[in-house]
Amino acid sequence: MAQNKTDLFQPQLKNTGSHHTLVLFGLLLIMASMGLHNLYSATAASGAFYGQVKNLCLGGVFFIFFGWVLPLRLIHTYAYALLVAVSVALVIVLVMGRIAGGAQRWLHIGPVGGQPSELAKMAVAFAVAKFFTHSRTRDHYTLKEIFPIFLTIIFIFILIFKQPDFGTAGVALGIGFCQLAFVRIKIGVRMACSILFSVLLLACSGWFVLLRPYQKLRILNFLDPSLDPMGSGYNSIQSLIAIGSGGVWGKGFQLGTQTQLQFLPARQTDFIFSVFAEEQGFWGCLLICVLFTIFAYIALEISRGCRDGFHALLAIGMGSLMYVEFAINVAMVIGIFPVVGVPLPFFSHGGSALLTACSAMGILVALDRDNVRALNRHKNQ
Repeated sequence: MAQNKTDLFQPQLKNTGSHHTLVLFGLLLIMASMGLHNLYSATAASGAFYGQVKNLCLGGVFFIFFGWVLPLRLIHTYAYALLVAVSVALVIVLVMGRIAGGAQRWLHIGPVGGQPSELAKMAVAFAVAKFFTHSRTRDHYTLKEIFPIFLTIIFIFILIFKQPDFGTAGVALGIGFCQLAFVRIKIGVRMACSILFSVLLLACSGWFVLLRPYQKLRILNFLDPSLDPMGSGYNSIQSLIAIGSGGVWGKGFQLGTQTQLQFLPARQTDFIFSVFAEEQGFWGCLLICVLFTIFAYIALEISRGCRDGFHALLAIGMGSLMYVEFAINVAMVIGIFPVVGVPLPFFSHGGSALLTACSAMGILVALDRDNVRALNRHKNQ
């Protein structure tokens, strides 16, 4: 008997959607407020703080647009077109993008500018979700069948990596792989061994061919921060000092010495979590972890209630976008992951990243509302 591809995800129609929208809106307000409060302390109310307030206002517009205005069918229709457009933009960035901080990541068209790599994260999530919406006759996929989308993810990873931006490239890769983890893929023992060998071969090749000297040094300093304490290991060491000095309850708002005396590097972007840890302590950090975990759980619950594979994987993609960034950023600043420049959603200063996070939450709201409508139709039949 023929089986539709969407049967692989076995959607469950249940009355949970209306509360998810309220919780998502509440999470947005709480995390945005905490982020602004923390950024105010990190920047001493400088222009970066007021710029973030403007970004957040625009982010609210994006949240409403994706949550209540843009039909989900348009995301499905133009998913591949967006991926192509983003790929072109990434190539243009490599050719004529603006260089800042040693990286060529920004593209400006007149007064409007941004990082196409941020949009690439959403484009990957859209494309992967759309890839798994065609009809099929078996209840699983083979590696040969998913090879085109796998190759697409790797292609986007390489384009972003070449900027160089290993952090964002890794997030895009993580989003795609998180979505693939929810798809039934048949892998034999021989194939599993081949994949493991290929990964090891790519890792070795990447170390000797792809990674630049400073990127290798970051990895070495991750293994031993004392290797270059006043150079490439300085960031990690100061971050650990700030986090450790916060203790259980923290030093209090604007009382963190590492932050206020400017020992902590990139305190408004990559190491914003260290600022929060120093001032709010262990319990404040635990609150952030709980909030992001609640968000990930809601994304999974929305995915479970979706009516087909595209919507289910889209929910997983949007949830992964936020949670992967959170996990990498926190792991980075506490010294269990190399420093790769991944922002903390709603906390780190930056317009492109904040707009992407607000858009992801808006899409989850749209998916949640679609689940409610589907449930109501099911009840009326």
